[in-house]
Amino acid sequence: MGQQERVADAVIAAAGQGKRVGARRNKLLLALGDRSVLERTIEVFRTHSRIRRIWLVVSPQDRDEIETLTAGMDITLVNGGIRRQDSVHCALTQLRESEAPTHVLIQDGARPFTTHDLIDRILDACFEHGAAIPGVPLTDTIRRIREGTTEVIDRSKLIAVQTPQGFQLDWLWNASQQAQAQDGSVTDDASLLENAGHRVHCVPGDPDNRKLTIPEDFEWARRFLVQVHPATFSSGSALSMPLDA
Repeated sequence: MGQQERVADAVIAAAGQGKRVGARRNKLLLALGDRSVLERTIEVFRTHSRIRRIWLVVSPQDRDEIETLTAGMDITLVNGGIRRQDSVHCALTQLRESEAPTHVLIQDGARPFTTHDLIDRILDACFEHGAAIPGVPLTDTIRRIREGTTEVIDRSKLIAVQTPQGFQLDWLWNASQQAQAQDGSVTDDASLLENAGHRVHCVPGDPDNRKLTIPEDFEWARRFLVQVHPATFSSGSALSMPLDA
């Protein structure tokens, strides 16, 4: 099967609220240079030749604004659920009612610096193995707290997991159905597959593919953009833009 045949749909999770970043609105709607965080994330997938269709999971309270933001784009908006895994399940439900693909990528809306190369690596790996995630090595010393003391954990056996995560659609759907029936809670989609007995393959991630979660992440992102795309900022004003703007 050639690369052009190894295509998938992408589900972008964008129903968060931005509480940890201290914003008064969904952090994905905050400006990052000349575009919002969400627009940057969407653009990466819209311009990738192997992404067949995009399903954007949104909070009902943000739907009108995001509909305006994505007007003219071939994107399907889906109302999300209470938890992230509920939101993904809502998207999978609608996706399966259409001309469903064989594979699907799940992406955090708060990762605007995902690259086409990383998407290709995940697509190739999930077609080969059924489930694939990107990971990057940990650089900090990691300690486990135990009975009031701490002990060092061998970080060479640990990775920080990123998105997009790629899956064979029927595997992910069945695992999601199982989790919904059992009311199980997970922190990422790969955990659903592992809980259902599947093995998840790991490919090299990208250190710049950071999830923008706290104010320091946004400051880093603005500095990063100034370095790689200086034209996106006018006179550096966006570097000091308040998060509640």
